[in-house]
Parts: sequence; C-alpha cells; structure tokens
Amino acid sequence: MEDAQPKKGFFRQFSKSFWIINSLELFERGAYYGTMSIWAVHARENLGIAPSIIGILYATLIIFLYFMPLVAAALAEKYGYRNVLIVAFIVLIIGYICNFLVQAGQMGFFFIALIFWGVGAGAFKPIISASIAHVTREDQRNLAYSIYYWMINLGAFLLPLAIHFRFGSQSMWAYVFLISAGLIFVNLMITLFLYKSPVHPLKDLSVGKAIRRIIPALKDKKFVLLLLIYSGFWFMFAISHSFLPIYMRDFNRMPDWFSPQLLATINPGTIILVGPFLGKLVEKHKSLNMVMLGLVIFAIGILIIGFSNSPILFAVGIVVFSFGEFITHPGFIAYVSKIAPKNMIAIYMACIFIATGTGNAVGGAIQGFWYEHYAVNLGMPKIYFGLIASVGLITLICFILYNRWIIRDSLREDPQRTVDTGIWTKTTTIAIVLLFIPITIGVAYAGGPNTYYGDEEEGRAKTDWTQYEVLDNTMSDSGYLGEGAEFNSIINLTEPNVVSVIFTLTWQDEPAAYPTHTNDPDDFSMSITKLSSGKVMDSGVSFSGNIEVEWTFQPQNDPYYNGSHEYEITITCVYAGDHQPTVIDPFGIRTVPDDGNDWSLAIEYEYYETKVG
Repeated sequence: MEDAQPKKGFFRQFSKSFWIINSLELFERGAYYGTMSIWAVHARENLGIAPSIIGILYATLIIFLYFMPLVAAALAEKYGYRNVLIVAFIVLIIGYICNFLVQAGQMGFFFIALIFWGVGAGAFKPIISASIAHVTREDQRNLAYSIYYWMINLGAFLLPLAIHFRFGSQSMWAYVFLISAGLIFVNLMITLFLYKSPVHPLKDLSVGKAIRRIIPALKDKKFVLLLLIYSGFWFMFAISHSFLPIYMRDFNRMPDWFSPQLLATINPGTIILVGPFLGKLVEKHKSLNMVMLGLVIFAIGILIIGFSNSPILFAVGIVVFSFGEFITHPGFIAYVSKIAPKNMIAIYMACIFIATGTGNAVGGAIQGFWYEHYAVNLGMPKIYFGLIASVGLITLICFILYNRWIIRDSLREDPQRTVDTGIWTKTTTIAIVLLFIPITIGVAYAGGPNTYYGDEEEGRAKTDWTQYEVLDNTMSDSGYLGEGAEFNSIINLTEPNVVSVIFTLTWQDEPAAYPTHTNDPDDFSMSITKLSSGKVMDSGVSFSGNIEVEWTFQPQNDPYYNGSHEYEITITCVYAGDHQPTVIDPFGIRTVPDDGNDWSLAIEYEYYETKVG
C-alpha cells in the first residue's frame, strides 16, 4: 500500500496516486454520462423504441453495470487492479463503437452493444473506489469520497455541455458514442503509463477462490440487509438518466432550446458548485444519518419536479435532488468503508454495486411501465412521480429501523457506549413518514391530467417545410381469417418526417349459398399500435367491408421521427355471418355456416423530403 502520511494543504494531503485515480474517474464518467444524456431520447426518437422497452433495456444495462463489479473486484485481487482496468477499457471502447453503429430496427445489435458497454463500465467501477480506500487514511475517507464524487460529476457536467453545443441536432446524437470511445482511449493510455496498483495481486489465488472471496461479504446478514434497503434510493435515482429527459420533452417542461444534454448538466453542475461545501458540512457527522437526510432531500426534489408545471421549479427540483444525492451516496460509501474488514475493503466496496444495480434495474424496468401507463396513456405524470417519491419514503423508514437495530446491538456489546438518539431513531419519525405516503399519492391523483405533447411536440421550433416536397409510399398485405382468428404484423417506416399514415382494411362477403338464403355481414376489427409511444388506435367492430385508421403528425424539426419506425397491426375476424334461409325450400330449413373471409390491407404514408436541386 502506498504511503499516505499526513501532508499540509488541500491537494498535498492526498497522494499522487489519489489524483491519477480520480482523473480516470473523470474521463470514464464523462464518457458514460455524456452518452446517458442522449441515450433514452436517442433510443425512442431515433431508434423508435417504446418507453416500456427502454425501461427493460436500461435495466439490462444496469444489471451488467452494477453486478459485474462483484466479479471484477475478485479478479482484481488475483490479476491486479491495473490489468483488470486495461481489459475494462478495451471492452468499453468496443461497446461505445457498437452503439454508434446501431441503426433503427437492429434491436439485437443494440442489445449486444449494451452488454459490452455494461460489462466494461461495470469492471471499471470497483477498481477505482477500492483504490481510493487503499491510498487514503480512514480519517480522510469522508472528504476523499466527496472529492471522488465531485470528480464524477465534473465529468458528467462537462461532456453533456460540450455535446449540447457540438451535437445538439437529434440526427447527430449517435456521434456521442464515438466521443465516449475517445475518452476511454485516453484512460487506457493513462492506465498503461501512469496508474500503479495500490496492492499487490495474489498470484497464487485461483480464479474460483478469487470469486468465492465475495461469499463472506454476502454472508454478513447486516450488510446484505443494508444493501437491500439502500437499493430503494437507486430505485428513485433511475429516473435521472431514463425517463426524466423523456418527461421533459413529452410535457414541454422546459423551453425549446433546452436540450436533453443541458438537462443532464443541472445535476452534476449543482454538485460541482456546492459539493465542496456540502462535503465539509457532512464530514464530521455520522455517515448513516447523512444517508437518511439525503433521502428526504432527494424525495422532495422528485416531488418538486413532478408536481409543478413551471420550468423554473422543474430545474429547482433537479437542484434539490442533486443536494440529496451528494449527501446520500458519498455518506453510504464512507459508511461501508468503515464497517468493512480491512482485508475485505475491495470486496465490500464492490458489493455496494449490488444495491446500486438492483435499485436501478428494478427501478428502470418498473418505471418504464409506470411512465407509459400513468404519464403517456393517462396523461397523469404526477402519479408517476408520487409513486417514485413513495418508494423513497419507504426506504427511509427501513433505514430508521436498521439504525435502531444497529444501536441496540452496540448497546448490548457495550452498555456504557454513547449512542445517537436523534430524529433518525424515533418512532414518531416513522409515523410521520408513513403518513406522508398516502398524502403524496392522494395529492398526485388530485392533481389531475397534464397535456401530453409526446407525438405532436407542440411549441417547438419548426423547420421551414416549404423547402421540402411531400412524397408518398405504399405497402399492402392480404390473407384469410377464420371466425375469431387474429392476424398480427409489424411494419417499419424507415423514412423520417412522416406526415400521415393511413391503414385501410377491406373485405367482401361471398355470395349467398343458395338463392333462398341471405348472407349475414362479416364483422372485422383492426387496431394499430405505435410501438415508439405505446399508443393504440382501435377501429371497433365494423361490418361495412371497409375500415380506415389514420395517424397524422406535425413534424417540427428535420429529422422528425415520431411518425417513423414500427407499427403493430392486429386484424380480427370477429364474426363470419352465417347464410340464413329466407323461405322453406324443398330441403327444409337450413343454416349454412360461414367459416371466415378474405381481407386486404393497404398502407399509405406521406413524408417530407428535401427538394432535389
């Protein structure tokens, strides 16, 4: 371990290795958060992916991102921190380049790129946090991890800001992945020439034994319970890089010029400005108490964002939850670094990512369905935000109970020990927090619906479409359906700037079976689902022989993708009318059954394209 003797001055009190480690964190987090600033809106608006699917993909990324550290930390014990970092950066570069190459409709390739991205970033994470623990003294940890978190947010601020000015156009967002790959290449060079492992690798340790070193930490029941509770904070935090930018655009919460990249700078920008002061304020306080205080502040920020329609309050809410985040997470890291056995610091620090990964993955997946149902379909985003804040309140109650349990156990071991008996141990505090859960949901419901602009994007700056011409294209399909049967198909409109899409279903009853019979009408229905938004248009049942479903759009900026991408078509033969006798014929009274009918589907769509010449 590197010598970490006390030195005078803010910078000189930490070793050279500490600052090299933080430079790696700066570039990697800049790459990651720069990409995340556009990832969700890029996935929906450029790749045509629905919110519920975005939530599942986000959860997939998080699973690799935050569970890979368990394996990476164990392997670092055997092969050395430096070697694991080199491999992690190579995998990350591949992941970012693959993400750049993904096109609309290439869901399989997108998923593979996501895995490379998650594995590389996940392998990087525990090495840095453990390295900081090894090159600092215990009395420096609160400040050291505050600096570490400040560096994360400096990277998360600078790259999205640069992207806003250089890659503000929606059509340019894919190039952000290339910028991220370049930053990771810089990290690879720093690791090769400057970074030194703070501990020697255990070369005689087998891979199996290295991985099994995780088991003792996972057998620590108090620690595992602590991680489970802490995942509630990350459940809330999942909104930050997934549905917050989508919500901002869907409900016009900020002015037209305010891009998702600028949105991504508010959180880290706040932490950059106030982080050093907050770090000093919380340095002398009990880490677990700071975690609970941060939870309260974060939940308040979520409610300010979701319960107001003002752009100013929208930004204020992000600032508030940023305060909460900075108080919560460094406090939790510091707490774990203090309770971990000295020979297990890397493993315990890696296990923190179990909580981060579980909360983000579950939060991303569930919030995807919450957002699609409450915000998109019902137009009531306040319920979505109320549910997220309620998860935070439940998490706070669990932390209070955990704190009481820890205090009770410490008193059993040493009855003379001085313990904290503040508000974070009181039954009254639990009761008040419990009361606020139904109040939050009730106020959210009473707030009623908000105008949803998701497809129309009303109020945004418009392209001058007089410089474009309207082109049209057609598709068709046909088939036979028996009574009660369904036909399902997905079409993909690859052209941007779609103005309208018309689906026309036609069918014709066959002639009556006999001159003395009449043919009851055949009933069909058709529903069209726009997969990028989850919206459905249903025709209802018709026997007229013709059904028409039309989607219209008002393209704003070129390229405009809300009318593009995938539509799911469902055609149902509801009832094939039987042939009924009108008179008694020589053969008696007979009903001739009708088994089904032929149908034809025509799809016509129009879109803007730049005039040639």
